[in-house]
Amino acid sequence: MTEIDLDDLMENLAQCRRCGICRDAVYEDMGFDGICPVWKNTAGFETSFMRGKLMIAIALLEGRLEKTSDNTEALYACSLCGNCTEICAAEFDPKESLELVRAVLSDIPNEVRDTLAERILTTNNPYVTDKKGKRDWVAELGFEPPTKADTLYYFGCTAGMKLPETAKAAARLLKAAGIEFAVLEDEPCCGSVMIRTGRLQDAEENAKKVLESIQESGAKTVLVSCAGCLKTLRKDYPEKFNLSMPKIVHFVEYFLELVKSGKIKLKPLGKNVKITYHDPCHMGRELGIYEEPRDLLKAIPGVELVEMETNRRAAMCCGAGGGLRSYDPELSKKIAADRVREAEETGAEIIANACPFCEQNLESGAKLIDSSIRVADIVDLIVDLIE
Repeated sequence: MTEIDLDDLMENLAQCRRCGICRDAVYEDMGFDGICPVWKNTAGFETSFMRGKLMIAIALLEGRLEKTSDNTEALYACSLCGNCTEICAAEFDPKESLELVRAVLSDIPNEVRDTLAERILTTNNPYVTDKKGKRDWVAELGFEPPTKADTLYYFGCTAGMKLPETAKAAARLLKAAGIEFAVLEDEPCCGSVMIRTGRLQDAEENAKKVLESIQESGAKTVLVSCAGCLKTLRKDYPEKFNLSMPKIVHFVEYFLELVKSGKIKLKPLGKNVKITYHDPCHMGRELGIYEEPRDLLKAIPGVELVEMETNRRAAMCCGAGGGLRSYDPELSKKIAADRVREAEETGAEIIANACPFCEQNLESGAKLIDSSIRVADIVDLIVDLIE
């Protein structure tokens, strides 16, 4: 694991100019303001947005604030969406710095963080205390994918356990496109939430287990449908743990190339169906994948793609990331509800996304405000459209 240089971290934290732009005065050239979704949906204290969180972090690291669970609470009330990083006048990365602070302070007890980690380490998922259910969706496919192939579908915990229809749709897409693919018999969690919440050493051990499972499958290409898995496997494993990974590709990237090459053609979804696309933070701001999902949606006959006011680099978070959905589910849902309202303003019938974790939280947000807008993964939209 790449060691955390505490002096370097402290120097980065000191770059914060206390200007407060990360709170509510950003992207004026793009026509909107109000950047921090946590600040917007809480009482609005200083500790609810990044400036205050960094001040607490510095005080804890310098020993001026006692290292207790209560004093670190504000550090976890953040989805690590990265919008603050995009507009930081000091030109450093406050989101990454906060993630590292969580790791440095990981010896301070945190029940939510530690429960998630223990579940992942013992049962390969963050949701339940046993391994049952993660692969149940495979039995409903009507065919049995092998466990070894050049192409591996790494389905992830959320699709496998919370949104199995999305996992099945992805597998059926591959089958319909004539792609031979494998599915692991006992797929380990990618460990994204352990990285985000500071359990880095455990995350590294888990990452080695994931890589070993992938290597045993013989896969040269790993397809994922989760933005969190994508960022973790493609970026975090090589950069944080020095692991050499095979090619990691998101479904939208993969199927867009098949559409462009003419290997698959899509039937109409309907007539003048208005769809808006939600940019997952892990795919967008972290990896710069903005146009591929939009191009794939626009390739569907009968679809009119309409944009939310905040999109691409400026897109508002769904509220699920950084461990926030587990740490404060009600706050997470409020943030999702804001995103749903923004989608409704476009007149869209569907919020398309490319991440089951985002989908799950956006559905919670829609339910919170009794919205009738449909939340759907792109793979769910196109699974029945291959000619």
